[in-house]
Formats: sequence, structure tokens, C-alpha cells
Amino acid sequence: MVTNSPHTVCGSGAHMPKKDNYYIELVGKTLGVLEAFVHSPQHQMSLSDISQQLGLNKNAVFRILYSLAAHGYVIKDNMKYELGPKLVDLSNARLRNTDLLSIAGPLLEALRDRIGETINLGILDGDQIRYIGVWESRDRLRLAERVGATDMLHCSALGKVYLAYLPFADVRALLGTKRLPAITEHTITSLVTLHAELDKIRQQGFAIDAEESMQGAYCIAHAILNTEQIRPVAAVSVSGPTVRMGPRRTNEIFAELQAVVAEIQKRMGGD
Repeated sequence: MVTNSPHTVCGSGAHMPKKDNYYIELVGKTLGVLEAFVHSPQHQMSLSDISQQLGLNKNAVFRILYSLAAHGYVIKDNMKYELGPKLVDLSNARLRNTDLLSIAGPLLEALRDRIGETINLGILDGDQIRYIGVWESRDRLRLAERVGATDMLHCSALGKVYLAYLPFADVRALLGTKRLPAITEHTITSLVTLHAELDKIRQQGFAIDAEESMQGAYCIAHAILNTEQIRPVAAVSVSGPTVRMGPRRTNEIFAELQAVVAEIQKRMGGD
């Protein structure tokens, strides 16, 4: 059907541009599949759900989902599909280049001055955490990563608090199914143990790296969530020597992190 409207409607609310000589129909269908997850009240959808919502045959939808899964944009779990970690990477790339550092930077620098320890800002980059901001402690004995460096997800506070807010299917996809590498004697090395740890982190609101990624180092991290308060877009941590931090400062530092992250999310439009 030909229409003068600049859009045609596909399925239940997914908008696709009017076709013209430059329009690639397969790309439009692929984007429609991704948008189906946005419009669904459930984070997982079956092949039939997506096919019915978009009015496309199952074979076409299956091939699109198979291709998206191969690139990490969707994950198949028990015959259902959900959005994958690659989409989070795209969101993080936008934030990294625009608002996040300019919004969070002054707040995190002030946090460093109040607490006296190094403050780190990290995002998910593939299967690692990448440091995009570091505000070093002024103390001579301090922990400090360089901007651009990466850390492992399963043993760093930044990585664990990030994983805690992802569906565990995403966690498995990021970490694989093999035994996790032991960096120190305190490192979690099994997915079963990590799963329980991530549940605890989500309930208490923060993650701790108590010499799991480096002997003598202690770190507390808090996630920065998206505007829907569901998925992480970044994470903030406070790190320092165990002799100066440790469990005795956990409640104090968590309260500071919680307040700063709430302000960051508010300025990002997440409140």
C-alpha cells in the first residue's frame, strides 16, 4: 500500500522508514527485530513472539536472530532470545564520547578529595572493564590505574558490580564456561560462586574486591544505571591499600558512592 506518510508501521508499534531507492529492506527488518525487544514487556522473547509482533515469517526472523547472536547483539537462552552485551557496548561508546565524563568528572574529583583514595570510572569494553577516568589519591602510597587500561570482570570491583546488573546469560556469554583465572588466592574461580556473589552485590548495592585482583589492594564499586534503572552504563570505584581501607571503611565509602552515583544519574536524566 502506498501512503504519503513518512513512516509505515510494522507490527505492534515498531516504526520503519518508507521504502525508497536507498532503503535496504533487510537492514530495516533487522532493526525491527531489535526494536521488538524494546516494545516487549518481557526481556526474553521466543521466535514465535517476534515473528507475530513484526508480521514476518519465522524463517526470516530466525536467520536475523542467528546473525545478531553471532555478533553478540542477542543471546539465545532456553529457546528464547534477549538483547546481548554488544548493545551495551554501543550505548557505552556514545556515553564515552559525550556526556558521561563531563558530568561525572567534577563529582568524582570532589569525591577523591573527600575520601582521600583513588576514584575510578569504568565501562564495559568487550569482555573487560576499561578505565575511562582515574582521579588519583594524593597520598604517596596509593593505587592508580591509567586511563585506557583494562581489568578482568570476575575479580575487579568495577567488573563484578557491572556484571551484577546483567542477566546471567549475558555474564556467561562474557566470561565463557571454563574455570575463571585465579589472579590471587582470593579470586573467585567458578561461575557458580560468582553467580551467588553477583546476587549478593545486587542486593547490597555495591561490590568489593578484597585482594581478588591484587595483593594488598581493596576496592569498593557502585554501578551507574541507565535511565530505566535496569542495566549498567558504567561503574565507579574507590580503591586504595588494604591497610588504609578494608572492611572498616566500607559503610562510609558506600554511602559516599551512593550519593555521588545518584547525582550522576540525575544529571544524566536518570531520575
